[in-house]
Amino acid sequence: MGFIVIDYDTLVLVTVFAFAAIGLSRGWLTEFINTILLVLLSILLFKPELLTPVLEKLNQLFKLLMALLKSGFSLEPGKLIQVYGGLDDIIDPSNPYPVLLFLTAALLVLQYAGTRFKITGELTALSRILGAILGAVNANIVISLVKEFIRRNTEVQVARVTAQEAVAVQAQMQSVRALAPSGIAVALKDAPIGFLPESYWIWIGAAVVAVAVLLLISHFTSQNIGAR
Repeated sequence: MGFIVIDYDTLVLVTVFAFAAIGLSRGWLTEFINTILLVLLSILLFKPELLTPVLEKLNQLFKLLMALLKSGFSLEPGKLIQVYGGLDDIIDPSNPYPVLLFLTAALLVLQYAGTRFKITGELTALSRILGAILGAVNANIVISLVKEFIRRNTEVQVARVTAQEAVAVQAQMQSVRALAPSGIAVALKDAPIGFLPESYWIWIGAAVVAVAVLLLISHFTSQNIGAR
């Protein structure tokens, strides 16, 4: 099986430039909203238990919808309970990381792939510069979130695999390799352990200083950081 190795630092650099370019075109206010949403997702990374009650309710709702579908939309309570009881969990409340990964992807699609969200009118130069800075910060947070969600989800899955299941999985993987020797797997090289490495705080600190300087310029001059 072939491997595609992606250097982590290169991935970060490319993503930062891409997000900064988007922030430059969208201005600071939209990027600041994204930063707040990403910070909330970061809180859920460290406090996943906050999401457990919501996932439990969503799981019950999805199972009820599946039971309705499998019972032919029968409204007979006995039949619905029987079908509902035989269903596996649609969402695993004890493993919120796939849901958090989906939420991160959905946020990126809504905020970056969609039409530009114009809260204000024509953007000023200061607004664009602040947008680029916040976009770069958002890029670091997004990459760190995705990496951690995938890693923690993998750890949960591995912890649930028994020794017997591990042997079966290994045998299955060997069969797949034999059937598809030209298969491709993606590996991330030199990915740091933890959410945000210490070196990244230099990026964030520099962004905070840059934002403070631009706000001071806006305060003591006639420049406006919003729309003209």
